[in-house]
Amino acid sequence: MNDEHIKQFYNELNQTLEGDYKIILEPNRNLTEDWIEYDQVKWELEEPIQQLVETLLKENTLSFEDKILRVYEYICLNYIYDTNVLYFFKKDTSDINNIKYIAVDWYGRIVDENWKENRKKHNRRICYEFSRFYAKAINELRGKKNDVEAFMVGDRDNLHYVVGLIGNEYSAILDLDDFNKLKDLTRLKLGLTLEGIKILRDTNGKLKEAIDKFNKGKLNELAKVEEAKKELKGKDTIKYFNSIIDILKSYNIDSQGFFEYMRLIIEDEEIEIEILWKEDIGAKERRYERCLIFDFESKSYLLDSIDKTLSVIDKEKLDNKIFIFNPEENEYPYYGG
Repeated sequence: MNDEHIKQFYNELNQTLEGDYKIILEPNRNLTEDWIEYDQVKWELEEPIQQLVETLLKENTLSFEDKILRVYEYICLNYIYDTNVLYFFKKDTSDINNIKYIAVDWYGRIVDENWKENRKKHNRRICYEFSRFYAKAINELRGKKNDVEAFMVGDRDNLHYVVGLIGNEYSAILDLDDFNKLKDLTRLKLGLTLEGIKILRDTNGKLKEAIDKFNKGKLNELAKVEEAKKELKGKDTIKYFNSIIDILKSYNIDSQGFFEYMRLIIEDEEIEIEILWKEDIGAKERRYERCLIFDFESKSYLLDSIDKTLSVIDKEKLDNKIFIFNPEENEYPYYGG
């Protein structure tokens, strides 16, 4: 793929989406535009994904588009989002009219060999990591096919990275951990439709056709959740919430998948929430997960994403050694990976 296609993608991106974006490439390219950044970390495939790619390269019955969706699915089913990274985000309130969140570079973005080795011990990853190895996988899958390329796309503040895909026939954004909605990392574990690929251009409908085929037979929402909505929504709110919790417990979703799903359910009732963090006492290293609290009918409730429970609480009696309301960057020295 030549550099002109990268420029074409950047133009298509800016014509379709609002925001200030950059494209991140592996070194040794000739592009020097101010919207180009060269990654400081070598793009490598983790062993299970490398094995999958090698298997798919030998598969002649699947199209290239089908193969990249197989890798997308594998990542969503076998990895979880490492929400602990958000604990280290620093809130910049120096301009009250433009509050910003600043990500730390050392958590998954600029890392050393020790970090990589420690990541092999678990399946938690963040957007920087997902985008690196997914883009690498796509580029390996193309084989001798030189009319398509994948790379990383990020916002200028380094808060979120996705995969950009450009070809002669189509261009797209592939985002399996979208901050603004239920992530495909969770949706696919629930057997729901894939929603995280945004097509920018699809001349012959080839990419859309592959996505539609992937989604065939899948629902946009869990059938049991739809039943609970019909039976309880607007009638018994707390019973409704607990019903959804029981449904989610029967699926293999992580704490943050649970948190994000329930947050959408609760906010859909126009209930104001407050996010807090809970230390995961059972984890092998010190880490935190997002939980939330809300007031309803003169009671305060805690949605515990680690225990996957909803309970009545007295906010003043929460253990402040376990529950943190306003974490600051480097509140504790992070080690490991």
